[in-house]
Amino acid sequence: MSNPPAMPPTSAAQSGAPLDSDILRMLMDTSPDQIYFKDRESRIVVNNLAHAHSLGARPEQCVGKTDFDFFVSEHAALAFADEQEIIRTGAPVVGKVERLTMRDGSRNWVSTTKLPWRDRDGRIIGTFGITRDISATKDAEERLIEERNLLRTIIDNLPSRLYVKDLQSRYVLNNRAHLELLGVKDQAQAVGRTTADFFPGDRGQQALADDRVVLQGGHVFNQEKSDLPAQGEARWSLVTKVPLHDSHGTLAGLVGISHDITRRKVAEQELQRRTAEMETDLLMARQVQEAFLTRPYPLFPHRSSGTSALHFAHRYLPATTLGGDFFDFVQLSPSQCGILVCDVMGHGVRAGLLTALVRGVVEELGRRGADPAHVVAEINRSLMPIVERTGQPVFATIFFGVIDVAAERLTYANAGHPAPLVLHRRSREIVHLTPDDPEPAAGLLNEFPYSRGECDFARGDIFLGYTDGVLEAADETGEMFGTRRLEAFLQEAPGIALADLCGRLVTDVERHSHRTVFEDDVCIVAVEATLD
Repeated sequence: MSNPPAMPPTSAAQSGAPLDSDILRMLMDTSPDQIYFKDRESRIVVNNLAHAHSLGARPEQCVGKTDFDFFVSEHAALAFADEQEIIRTGAPVVGKVERLTMRDGSRNWVSTTKLPWRDRDGRIIGTFGITRDISATKDAEERLIEERNLLRTIIDNLPSRLYVKDLQSRYVLNNRAHLELLGVKDQAQAVGRTTADFFPGDRGQQALADDRVVLQGGHVFNQEKSDLPAQGEARWSLVTKVPLHDSHGTLAGLVGISHDITRRKVAEQELQRRTAEMETDLLMARQVQEAFLTRPYPLFPHRSSGTSALHFAHRYLPATTLGGDFFDFVQLSPSQCGILVCDVMGHGVRAGLLTALVRGVVEELGRRGADPAHVVAEINRSLMPIVERTGQPVFATIFFGVIDVAAERLTYANAGHPAPLVLHRRSREIVHLTPDDPEPAAGLLNEFPYSRGECDFARGDIFLGYTDGVLEAADETGEMFGTRRLEAFLQEAPGIALADLCGRLVTDVERHSHRTVFEDDVCIVAVEATLD
């Protein structure tokens, strides 16, 4: 370790300030922080190795030089002014956060403390300071702010009403649409209050009771709700509430989203009014039939025997509390079944919001969902405003298929999703449900014209949908489960009861990857056209 440089002939040296000791030099040079002493003209008298290295020099090369020799003039002038003010008043500068710019253009964030340097008689003979590099901390703060801004933009651009509550059902967060429903202008007017504070009476108490179902049982609450305002016509909403857990897995509250479905409900009611007599006859016929049949939900009673034309099974293993995979079976008509399988980017609270948005779009479409390409295009259209506003990717791979048991056909649209498989029982042929030219995920290209594909779906045929968590489950060598193993499994499917099919596939994936907890969500959906 080099000895401290000899003191220049300044007042500091003449006062006999004890800087030139080996102990002080050792303490200074072993510190990761930058330590320096300057005379009354802000010239460096002595500094440690960390400070010299930050200036691109050795300690002895820094003596007698000022900040103007190392930094751009703007920063050097500010530092000089601070030091002269300390010399003039004796008041220190403590913990000043600033961004330094060197003469070579390099920049970094630092926290600086400077104090008056006094001789033994208490006279100020210069300044001394300690500077700590906080660039890593500042970069992390900026990334956190960007993530928070993205999440806030997503929340406020959702057409649905979104809110987060704590364990006491007090509002923690609301988007703009929900604040409008509450009749307030900003978060401060809603945070810490409950639904009962805004809607006294039965409506508020029912909402709190629904919260307790989620908070006490950890169940997902999903229900259509009607409300009759003081003025105006009744409004309908599709309300979804899911448990919210912290990073330790502890229940912290709930996330709720309410999608306005009034137009769909009004249209349904109008259709019911216009066809009341026909509906009465159909209802009577259906009640007579159901009196003799016990059928699972959903049911597609196309077969003359009265049994369901389709059987369903699924398995869903989320990687986090709030995963990004999602599926749904939608009864579009007595003979048409909609199958939705999607994978939203990311996990946690942000992925949960986007899956709720996708589900709301499908619910809103109602009978128009019989056209798979239209469904996928509407989901894409709902995501694009978020992408355009934030400038950051928000996307989801989507598969939407419609099985028409009357026509024994399956039509579908695929927006970048892993191709579901259909096994034709008679020919043992496996069909991949994806366009010849793969199409982009929803949320990537505005107004993309998604295409529609189709294939036979006869009795005994099996549909198998899944997310990439199945294909990408890898063993210790990095080899993925892959499509080849999936096809081999499906070839054996006719010998497996549909109720056991998804579980058997999960077991195969676990056996291949040698793990029971997966890094990504695993979602498996199976549909079989019954033989009888």
